[in-house]
Amino acid sequence: MKYIEPVKSVVLFLLVMLSVVLTFMIWTYTPDYKFIEKTEGKEILIGPQKEMKDVIRPYKAIYRFDKEFTGTVSNSAMVDIMEAFQGWNILDLMPVDNNLKADSVNEMIRTNNSMTVFFPGEIPYSAFNTIFQFADKELPETTFNRMIIDWSKYNNKELQVFFLSGNNELLMRSHVSLENANQFVRNIIEPAKTYSTFKEVERDGFISLYIANDKIESTKYTYFIEEKPELFKDVLFTNLNNVVRTDESATTEKYHDGMSRMVIDSKAKSLTYVYPAAESSVRIEPSKLFTDSFEFINEHGGFTDDYRLVSSSISNNQLDYQLYLHGLPIYSDAINRITTVWGDNRIFRYKRPYFSFEKDISSEKEMKELPSGSEIVEKIKKLNNIDLSDIDDIVVGFYLTHDRSQSTIVTLEPCWFVIRNGISTKLTPDILGGVKNGLE
Repeated sequence: MKYIEPVKSVVLFLLVMLSVVLTFMIWTYTPDYKFIEKTEGKEILIGPQKEMKDVIRPYKAIYRFDKEFTGTVSNSAMVDIMEAFQGWNILDLMPVDNNLKADSVNEMIRTNNSMTVFFPGEIPYSAFNTIFQFADKELPETTFNRMIIDWSKYNNKELQVFFLSGNNELLMRSHVSLENANQFVRNIIEPAKTYSTFKEVERDGFISLYIANDKIESTKYTYFIEEKPELFKDVLFTNLNNVVRTDESATTEKYHDGMSRMVIDSKAKSLTYVYPAAESSVRIEPSKLFTDSFEFINEHGGFTDDYRLVSSSISNNQLDYQLYLHGLPIYSDAINRITTVWGDNRIFRYKRPYFSFEKDISSEKEMKELPSGSEIVEKIKKLNNIDLSDIDDIVVGFYLTHDRSQSTIVTLEPCWFVIRNGISTKLTPDILGGVKNGLE
């Protein structure tokens, strides 16, 4: 018994020293940041990252020569136009009319020595900051979907440019000081003299439509597609250890981590991701909305194919990007758009296809001849359920179908489509007597 007290003292001393050592180790501990960077900081890219100009490309341009229109929807021509814009000095951008009438727009487009560039969606001015050199430091918080370029004074190295908005009926005007005006005319204007002629479809009280006069030759494609739903799961959830999967049906899978959820639809080959806590009714300015949406998608390489901004609902903080191929929009019964709804400082809803085009099957290519735009217009005039005054545009696009026997193969059939309020209706010879199907 006489050794109990000394033993207790020794044990107590060792415990005190151990506590001191552990405290010192905690205070002086430095984590291995290199290890953290390699394990937790790994960047996942689903596709190549892109620039803003890649998603705001126009889809059509028409030119006025001696009271005649020519035009093109060629993808290479649209690329050339965007490259020609690069570095333009936009001077004295100012509002001209905030209650623009359709007749005024039609007269401007009919003006000789002018070209009109059509964008599929409303573009914030700030999105062109990487293309144009704006003299004004503060750009208007508004949008445009057409540009009318007057080149009549190009010999003075000056162009007059009008920006038109279809949503808020606003017209802005500016001048461009262009050192290489001759090059612009040589590369962009002169080739347009050889383009197909376009017909103006006048509509009383509405902006005219502009349709190709000639028959359209296009190609039917068959593509292998690549599906990447797992990569989207890895990107969208911050802690994969907390993610739980449940099978809702034979074609539907649901993932959730307690804060967010993602639903995979293998039939439509689409996903929907929602972060409910971020829901917000606070309206975001167009410039910030576009920047936030673009950066969110681009950070994980989400523009896996040719996606272009086509519509916006500023009141809902929503932007839509349409899938394109060879310069033509793609529509189907499934989802062929990326939709983002921005919330409280982060994404609230993200809906999109999870596939991308991998390789076309050359042996399956087939040339198709479509009726001219003028023929289509005459047929539409005879329909009872489509009024020309309700149409935003009439375009050639691809109708996408999935191969039922092989899930990784899709077919893209060229067709005429009517666009009404952002909804596309396929026009086929057998249904032009009564069109009923609406497509995204």
